[in-house]
Amino acid sequence: MKEASEHIEDLINEIDSTIEVSYDTDSGRSLTCKTKWVRVGSIVTDSQDNELVVTEVVDDEYIVANGADGILTIPNPFFATGTKLATNSEWTMADPNLNNKTPLVWLLEIISERGYGRGSSLDSEIDVRMFFLDQTDPTQYYTKDHRKNVVKPMQKLMKAFLEVVENNRNYQTVEDYRFKTFARFGEESDRGVLRNILDANLSGVALELNLTRYKENCKC
Repeated sequence: MKEASEHIEDLINEIDSTIEVSYDTDSGRSLTCKTKWVRVGSIVTDSQDNELVVTEVVDDEYIVANGADGILTIPNPFFATGTKLATNSEWTMADPNLNNKTPLVWLLEIISERGYGRGSSLDSEIDVRMFFLDQTDPTQYYTKDHRKNVVKPMQKLMKAFLEVVENNRNYQTVEDYRFKTFARFGEESDRGVLRNILDANLSGVALELNLTRYKENCKC
């Protein structure tokens, strides 16, 4: 029997981290109708395992990445769960290279969980709070830059997660959810961000929702 955070991690692992692009030799752009959470500075991998750095993104129109063509693998979300203190410690030690652990999907806590008895088709309801975060540059970015280069891609990653839930028959359709965007992710006052919650400069989106899971048929 899986614990609630394991179910959420399974959903994160179902997110499709690929995009299809078509290289246009005249413009030097790789055209695509879905940029997903690709951003300037993202490292994408082509079908020959070549790593390419994205230098320009126009949302859902094209990217520029050294002649990228075909199916590209974009950065997979790095999943973490736990309290602020535990997550910061474990995430910091996970890899010294920030590129290998962003974008970050952080399940802060299980707010509450409700179970159902044998007569119900439902297994559980889980109230969750999650953060979808990526690197930002507080020394170079204005607020609009944070939102364009990081917050908007993280909103797309959040929507990709919600689409996975929508397409998974083990879960009820999510009728409503709440989210909040962060130009700078940290502890805030009326004067702005006081300090980072995690040991990195991050921007992104906080998501709160209820996940209702159906019972699965026994396969034993």
